[in-house]
Amino acid sequence: MRQLQKIRQYQRLYQHYGADPKLTTIAEVAEVALCSERHARTLLRQLAQSGWLSWSAQPGRGHRATLHCIATTSELSAPLMHSCLEKGDYQSALQLADGDPASLHHIITPFLGGKWLKHQPTLRIPWYRPLTSLHPALQRRRAEQHIICAVHAGLTRYVPGEQQPVPDLAHHWEASDNNLRWRFYLRSGAHWHNGQAISDEDILTALQQVLADPARNAGLKHVRQASLVAPWCLEIALETPDAMLAHRLAHHVCRLPHPQLPEIGAGPFAIARHHSHYLRLERQPWYFAAHPLLHAIEFWRTRAEAHKPAWITVGKGKNAQEAVTSTSGGFAWLMVSAALSRPLAAWLRQEIAQTCTRYFSHRDDLHTQTEVLPGLKTPPLPAAAPVALPDALTLVCCHTSELRELADLLQTTLKKQGCELTIEWKDRDEWHAPGALAQADLLLGDYVAGELPGFALAEWFSDEPAWASALGDALWQKEKQTLMAYCASEASLNQSLAPFFQRLLERGACTPLFHYRYRINTVENVQDIVLTAGGWLDFTRAWLPAQARTTSAS
Repeated sequence: MRQLQKIRQYQRLYQHYGADPKLTTIAEVAEVALCSERHARTLLRQLAQSGWLSWSAQPGRGHRATLHCIATTSELSAPLMHSCLEKGDYQSALQLADGDPASLHHIITPFLGGKWLKHQPTLRIPWYRPLTSLHPALQRRRAEQHIICAVHAGLTRYVPGEQQPVPDLAHHWEASDNNLRWRFYLRSGAHWHNGQAISDEDILTALQQVLADPARNAGLKHVRQASLVAPWCLEIALETPDAMLAHRLAHHVCRLPHPQLPEIGAGPFAIARHHSHYLRLERQPWYFAAHPLLHAIEFWRTRAEAHKPAWITVGKGKNAQEAVTSTSGGFAWLMVSAALSRPLAAWLRQEIAQTCTRYFSHRDDLHTQTEVLPGLKTPPLPAAAPVALPDALTLVCCHTSELRELADLLQTTLKKQGCELTIEWKDRDEWHAPGALAQADLLLGDYVAGELPGFALAEWFSDEPAWASALGDALWQKEKQTLMAYCASEASLNQSLAPFFQRLLERGACTPLFHYRYRINTVENVQDIVLTAGGWLDFTRAWLPAQARTTSAS
């Protein structure tokens, strides 16, 4: 776009010279505008004709001329930003904003929500941080996990509101030999997003990549072998009985990207464009199941951070829907190192829990009355006697805004009592790095719930490295074996889960602090909003009301 390039060059001149007349040379103008001297003369003539600047040259070689930038950059860029946003060209609008998403925030709202673009239904979602890699092995963030499940298919998958996994790349399955041997009958005729047919060998190779990856195989270490025993028939043999294997395979880490091209999947949406500030998903014409009604989903980064990350506000206008809310089954939690003395650990639990209730109970995006499982409320903490605090403690804290606020409050409280609290911030990937939690006296983190509350909690216990600090590694490994033994049958797991976690809570191994209240606000035009367990709307169900063809599309 020539107009965009011309404005960008004028922005460089304005930033360099300012709004007052300045003496300069053609050579200097060319250097600032990143062009040749010949093009600089043409550029100055065009900008002067547009009334953006004045240029008074002096006769004679090498004489300095007067450059006066008349128009402000916002006066020039705002109309073009609007034009770009109307066309859905977020990248060009972001260039005009000098790459700063916050500069777009005040004008971007009318372009968000459900829109018909060239007679295609599109959902635009504002976002507050870069959306990073969408490979299943690399993501522990809630938003990326949800997108991964829209892009990549698995053998099985979860559907919001359903208590059992449903078929995906596996058309159906059966278990035998006391849940030691599972056969998945694969769906033939499916295609990858690039149009290539999916073979049964592709599915086997992709599954073997999951089994060989330490970042993805935590729940599948009891798999002895995966093989094709017949065309389109995948058999998984286990070391120990597991009635929950189909549930494990529905997890986002078990989604199956193309074995050689990991950005290509087989789910309902394909990645059309992915940059640090922009992501576009498009409905996949090769998808083997029912096609979504939305044609595209776009994420536009509009700010540097979110005040309430569990809330998403999408557009506003006459057709805005009421907010859709849910309370997460997951929770933020505190764990105390088993190496600390019991009196000190008890006092710290009490102090942190009281601080959390005191400062967060009034928040409408948090809920401090915690319930680990339906009907299993967090037991009250026993009264703790005052103790002599050590000179220093180390807190490892997951880097979320709510936990960051709680950690700062605790640091201030302990400092008043003569204890220096060192805080180590970890994002979700750093949290799981080997040895990342080894020096922690205290740990603040959160658990993101899955669609099936009980089984998701059991998976979290097996995968969360903080339990090694809270219980000691030997006891944690023993308790994981106990939990796996319960999975011999679904009835055994359901019967044993509540007593298992009740025992852990009563001994103080984990102290739940609050639940997140998920909310999607003012989703303009979007119908059939169904929230997943992670608080996101199900992209495959949402749709937009029909638009008359006489109305011009954006």
